[in-house]
Amino acid sequence: MKLPAFFNQVRSSNVYVLSAGLMLLFGGLLAVLILNTTNWWNITLVILGLIALAFFLMANLAEVKAVGKKRGTVVRANLTLISIAMFGIVIGFNYVVSRHPVRFDMTSNKIFTLSDQTLDALKKLPQDVDVTMFTVPQRSSSPEILKAQQLLGEYEKHSSKFHFRIVDGVKNPSEPRRLNITDANTVVFQCGDNRKDVLQRDYVTYAMQGRQPMPKFQGEAAFTQALIAMTNTTHLVFYFTQGHGEKDMNDPQPDGFNQFKSLLEKQNYEDKSVTLLTGGKIPDDAAVVVALGPQKPFQPSEEKLLSDYLAKGGKFVLFIDPMVKSGLESVFKDYGVKLGNDIVVDPTSYAYPSPSSVVPQYSYHAIVEKLSSSHLQSVLPYSRSVQKVDPALKNITQTVFLQTTDKGWGMTDLKAKTLKQGPGDTKGPVPMAIACELPNPDNGSKKTRVVVFGGSNFLCNQFLQAPGNGDLGLNALSWAAEEENKISIHPKEDETRYLNLTVVSVNVMFYLTVILIPLGTLLVGGILWYRRRSL
Repeated sequence: MKLPAFFNQVRSSNVYVLSAGLMLLFGGLLAVLILNTTNWWNITLVILGLIALAFFLMANLAEVKAVGKKRGTVVRANLTLISIAMFGIVIGFNYVVSRHPVRFDMTSNKIFTLSDQTLDALKKLPQDVDVTMFTVPQRSSSPEILKAQQLLGEYEKHSSKFHFRIVDGVKNPSEPRRLNITDANTVVFQCGDNRKDVLQRDYVTYAMQGRQPMPKFQGEAAFTQALIAMTNTTHLVFYFTQGHGEKDMNDPQPDGFNQFKSLLEKQNYEDKSVTLLTGGKIPDDAAVVVALGPQKPFQPSEEKLLSDYLAKGGKFVLFIDPMVKSGLESVFKDYGVKLGNDIVVDPTSYAYPSPSSVVPQYSYHAIVEKLSSSHLQSVLPYSRSVQKVDPALKNITQTVFLQTTDKGWGMTDLKAKTLKQGPGDTKGPVPMAIACELPNPDNGSKKTRVVVFGGSNFLCNQFLQAPGNGDLGLNALSWAAEEENKISIHPKEDETRYLNLTVVSVNVMFYLTVILIPLGTLLVGGILWYRRRSL
C-alpha cells in the first residue's frame, strides 16, 4: 500500500520530478565532459538523475502506454530515435577522431608536414627534451607565434620524449627569472645539462615586400637545429681547401656561398679552412676534406697528400667547374673517375631559360634516395660531365647518382652558336656526379669515400633556393662523413602567397556568401515546409 501512495506523490509532482531528473542527469554528464574525468560526485549526480527519471516513468506508466498506442506518437518516437541515433553517431565519430586524428596537409610545400630530418631527430631522441616557450600576452598573439606553438605541439605528438609547455611570463614571472629569459617568445630547449635558447628573431625573420617588411616563419629549421644540438654532442669538422681560387664561404652576394655555410652550421657541422700546399698535413680531426670550386689545379705535393689521406680511410668531396684542370689525375685514376672537358646541356630537362641549367635525373644512391622519393628537383647550372671508368684500385664501388636524360649531351664546342650535338660530344644520359667507396683493409668499419660533382654553382646563394640543391650538397657531405643518419629532407621554410582581388571579385564574394547562399537556403526550406503543410 505504501508503494502506490508513493507513486501518487510522484504523479502529483510530475514537473518537479522530471525536471530534477533531467537536470541531475545532464549536469553529471556535462561535468564529466568538461573536467574530462569521473569523480564520485558526478557519478552520483548521473545515478540520482536516472533514479528520478525511473520513478517518473513508473508513476506514469499507464499514460505512457496509452500515448504510445497513438499513430502520431509512434511517428514522433521513430523520429526521436533516429535523431538520437544520429546524435550518437556524431558524438562517437568525433570521439574516435579526437583519439586518432587524421589530417591532410594541402599546402603546396607541405609546410605543416614535419620533414624527414625532424622526424628522424624525434625518433632517435636518447633522452627526454623539455621545451618551454615564454610568452607575454601583448606580444604573443601574432600568427607566427601561434604557428610556432602549433608546430612544437606537433613535435610532441611524434615523440613521447619531447615535452612542450607554454609559460605566461606575466602570470609566472619566477620561471623566466629562473632561466634568465629577457626576450618574449623565447623557446628554451633543455636536455640534461644541455640548453639551447631559440629567440623569436631566429624563427621569425623579415623580408621586404615592396616597401613593407613581411614576416617569414622559419620555425622548423630553427627548432630542429636546436633539437639536434641538444642530442648530438659531436661536432664534425669539414676542412675546405684554400689556395686554388675556391669559392668564398662568407660571401653574401648571389654568387657567394654563405647560405650553404649556414646550412652546415644548422646541421651541427663545423667548417674550417686548410692550405695543403704550405701546411703539408691534413688535420687529424678532419671528418671530410672539401674542395669547393677550385679555379687552379692542385700541385703534385697536394695530390700526394690527398692520396695518402684517402689510403688511410679519408673522405674527400670535390665540386669542380667546367674548363678547370684539377691536378688530381692520380687520385681520379685510382678511384675510376674521369672529368669531361665539356659543358652539360639537356634541352628536355632544364631550368628556364638556359639548357645548361640542367635538372638532373636521380639514380639509386643514399645521397639522393630521399630527394627522389620526395620528388624534390635539383638544378645544376654550368656543369661538366663526370664519367665512370675502370678504377686502378680493387674493391671500389662506383655509383653515378646524377645524370641527364638520354636527350642531353656534353657539349665540347663552347663557341657553337646553335644548340646542337656535335660528333665529339658525350651522348646522354650524361653522368654529372659520382660517389666512390673503398673498404679499408686494416679497419673494416672505416671506409674511404670520394664524391665528385661536375660543378659548384648549384650551392651558391642564387641557386640554393632550388628545392633539392641544399639537401643535395648536405647529403653528399653527410654520406662522405659516414653520417647516413643525417641524410634527409631538411625543414622547409614558410611561403607567403597573396591573392589580389579586384573590386568586382570582392563584391561577388560578398553577395554570394552573405546574401545569395543564405537566401537560397531559406527559400528551399520554405518551399519544403509549404509542400509538407499542404499534404
